Amino acid sequence: MFKVINYEMKRIPGQPGYLGEYYYLNIAYENLERAIISAKYFMKTFPYHDAVLTKAVEDWGIFRKEAELYTHIFSKFERDPKKVIKWVPDCFLARSNMLVMEDLSIARYQTTSLLTTLNKQHMEILFDRLAQMHACSLHFEIHQHGGKSIRSLYNETVLFETTFTPASGWFVAGLKGVQKIAMERNRYSYDPAKKIIMEHQLWNCLERIYALAENTDDFRSVVVHRDLWINNIMFKYGSADAMCKEPIGCILIDFQLARYLPPCVDFLCALYILTDKDHRKAHIGQYVEYYFNSLQSKLAILGLNGLSIISRDEFEKSLEHYRLLGLVWAGVLHGFVNFPKGLLDRLQKEEPEIFTRMSMENRDDFILKYYDSDRFFHDRLDDIVTELLEYLFDFK
Repeated sequence: MFKVINYEMKRIPGQPGYLGEYYYLNIAYENLERAIISAKYFMKTFPYHDAVLTKAVEDWGIFRKEAELYTHIFSKFERDPKKVIKWVPDCFLARSNMLVMEDLSIARYQTTSLLTTLNKQHMEILFDRLAQMHACSLHFEIHQHGGKSIRSLYNETVLFETTFTPASGWFVAGLKGVQKIAMERNRYSYDPAKKIIMEHQLWNCLERIYALAENTDDFRSVVVHRDLWINNIMFKYGSADAMCKEPIGCILIDFQLARYLPPCVDFLCALYILTDKDHRKAHIGQYVEYYFNSLQSKLAILGLNGLSIISRDEFEKSLEHYRLLGLVWAGVLHGFVNFPKGLLDRLQKEEPEIFTRMSMENRDDFILKYYDSDRFFHDRLDDIVTELLEYLFDFK
């Protein structure tokens, strides 16, 4: 038994995430040899500063979901460092309203500024770690559950949908924001013929994401992350890499949106959320090759015949089938997480009713305001909305 001598919680400033409160937890304890040990952890809890948001988070079950994921699934994934590259933090305590995990900054992992443009090296190491997670998921099914799918075991209790649903006010507000930009600001809205097409068809097209977010029997599925915006990825750099251009490690955090879907879903979410159109055009073929080869290699290390599980042809077909999900989800996220630094934090503290309204009901006014006044917000949202419209309607 360990005896806790004292502890201190220090709130992490800024906006590390939007659905919780975030702390560094410092604990001093006495071990079995009666030595006093000090340790530092990362902790996140319900967003108790906002009663409405706390109730919504509790109703959605996202903390319970992540706690169950760490307890019942990730803890059983292969962790042998000779077979698996680290891709997820260690979790020491998981409850329905709180998680305590290792402090990754001790191992020199760091988050990345929202305004940073990720390069090819960042994207490739991220695709590699996604492939590792997906390979571990497949290995877990085949070797530990005799081929029983994770879906059959945990879909209703752990990997349930929390976000991509018409019942989520936050998500529907995001879809409305994408529609607003498409109809009133995007360059294709100034063409009367194209605007008529959007008026009649766009909303129904956006709502197709609900069906794409459901479980499928058409493609092999794995545990997927989906919420792959910049704050949910931590990179590690060598001591000489002062410019942070060549990451040597990558950890995925925050699995509250995890589901059981084809691995291409994570590939597409990462691609559309983290890169712009020029980057995608230059590297998409290389990234498809890199991810697929990485997945096959990691499956082989785990003793599995990857091509018999997910063939290249199946992966290519799944990429096209789920492309709309990646585009729409990127649009929803860009219309929320890319507001100027400090805006959402200030609203939470000073104008909680407005924050709740723009989070849970309608944020069109904020989206239009910052689309018109903030270059970064404008460019990221316009980039993805333009590609979405070109994909849906073959606009040129």
